[in-house]
Amino acid sequence: MNEKNSPQEINIKNKNIFGKIGAIREIIIFGLTLALFLVFFFTTRGVMFNVQSLQIIFVAVSELGLVAIGITMLMISGEFDLSVGSISAMGALVAAKLYLSGMNPFIACVIATVVGVALGGFNGLITVKFKLPSFIVTLATMIGFRGLIYVITEGVPVGFKVFDTHPFFEKFLSGKLGPIPVPLIWLTVITIIVALILNYHRFGNHVFAVGGNRETARAMGINTDKIKILCFMISGFLAAFAGVMRVTRVRSFHSLQGDQVALLAIAAAVIGGTLLTGGVGTIIGAVLGTLVIVLVEYGLIMSGVGAYMYNVVLGGVIISVVILNNVFEQRRK
Repeated sequence: MNEKNSPQEINIKNKNIFGKIGAIREIIIFGLTLALFLVFFFTTRGVMFNVQSLQIIFVAVSELGLVAIGITMLMISGEFDLSVGSISAMGALVAAKLYLSGMNPFIACVIATVVGVALGGFNGLITVKFKLPSFIVTLATMIGFRGLIYVITEGVPVGFKVFDTHPFFEKFLSGKLGPIPVPLIWLTVITIIVALILNYHRFGNHVFAVGGNRETARAMGINTDKIKILCFMISGFLAAFAGVMRVTRVRSFHSLQGDQVALLAIAAAVIGGTLLTGGVGTIIGAVLGTLVIVLVEYGLIMSGVGAYMYNVVLGGVIISVVILNNVFEQRRK
């Protein structure tokens, strides 16, 4: 009588395979990051890596990295969310309006992130219940959410000075702990938590299983719709939180805030080794991918090359990584 592996055993084996592949990809992207550090260290004559410049870089990495973490989890589950930039902006707008009304900023922050969770959940619900491609659904909501922002603000920036009476809150989200920016601490903590959940919790196993093969996951008794909706909600939460963090730091909101966040977050996930087909990806890789994107942007500007070359270079990096990911997949199969 032939022995058959149980679903749990199959899941563990697949996870081990994906874990090894992910580790190799993380090593490669880490090497790329180090190479960029060296290149820009010499081209900027070290200016890019003084304390002030590094603080600016890591704040940018933190705000984009939070969105990239949510997108990565969602992509691992086999879905996309092109509306995260609009969700991030909506969270920022809600926070700014509530700050301006005089509400306690901690409560305002909670409400703004709940809005992000609700918008993400809406995307997930429409996607799974009507069995629609998330690319199309979130393309529509990206436009719709952004349009709603324009309607609310009428294109007029929203400024506030609430932190004059709540200085701790500003430090809590956008201050510094010694030379270390607080947003970087938030990114580190959230990265560790999400990475642990994906790698060691049952929910993480289910996310990989759903993204790897939805029908097999359903046959194993996994509620695939629930997993996908939860991933959309987590992505919405992180996007809104990043938006709140940014609007708290700059003390104003503009309707164009976050208009490129979605594409950059997806690019960070792809550079970090997340497959567009789902089932493969790592949170550490996504954060490193975010660091690569920010290093390229600031490095080119500080090197005197100019901001116009940024998209050209970033496009080349993404294509190279996609080709490399395809090579890994062919060898795995």
